[in-house]
Amino acid sequence: MTKSQSIFFRFILFLAGAGIIVLAFFMTRGDGALTGIDGFVWISIAVMYLIFIMPFLLSSINIANFSGKIPVLSMLWFGIVLYLIASIVVILLLSKFWLLSLNLAIIIQAILLLLFFVNVYFAYFASSHVQMTAAEEKGKLQDVNSIKSMARLISLSVNKLPAEYEKAQTSLKQTLEDIKYIYPVSAGAGEDLEAGILKSLNTISELCGSVSSVSHTTALEPEAENLRMLVKERKLLRD
Repeated sequence: MTKSQSIFFRFILFLAGAGIIVLAFFMTRGDGALTGIDGFVWISIAVMYLIFIMPFLLSSINIANFSGKIPVLSMLWFGIVLYLIASIVVILLLSKFWLLSLNLAIIIQAILLLLFFVNVYFAYFASSHVQMTAAEEKGKLQDVNSIKSMARLISLSVNKLPAEYEKAQTSLKQTLEDIKYIYPVSAGAGEDLEAGILKSLNTISELCGSVSSVSHTTALEPEAENLRMLVKERKLLRD
């Protein structure tokens, strides 16, 4: 279903429900004048309908955001169910059992509405917090995963280095092993170090790919030491 079709369907759904309420109002009203209690009951029913239909009108769930929407909808529906039950109890106590005055019933309904909208606020606030936290965690993992992935690829080239690269090879093997124990930290804490490690790994990858060059022979060892120091410093960072 396309977005326009979804909006149209929800609009039709809303009109159908509203039409049923209007039809019920005119069919049950009779010829008598509308009393204050009658007006309160029908207004309460209309408000309950608007609250009940709210998730269908405001929520759009698809595969991409399904998991993120579930906490919001759970809290929202919990608040809706509680509000509907409480509103029905207030209506019955007012119109059937005469245990509440009209003014008290109006005050109770106003309080229920306030509590419901507080629930809606916290539902969406909680969802935003969860999504922001998830995005932050994903960002923290991205560079670390890139470093570890590149380290695994480079280790194959390092293992094939000729004998004259033994010192650099030994240093790189230990450094690449240390990279396995780098863990994500708070956003920004290790950003510069991770960027430096990625840059150094790229340089080492190029050097390992051209080991026949004399200039690369002299450049590999200091670059291996540079990487070792960067990784050592990054390993010290912890959340």
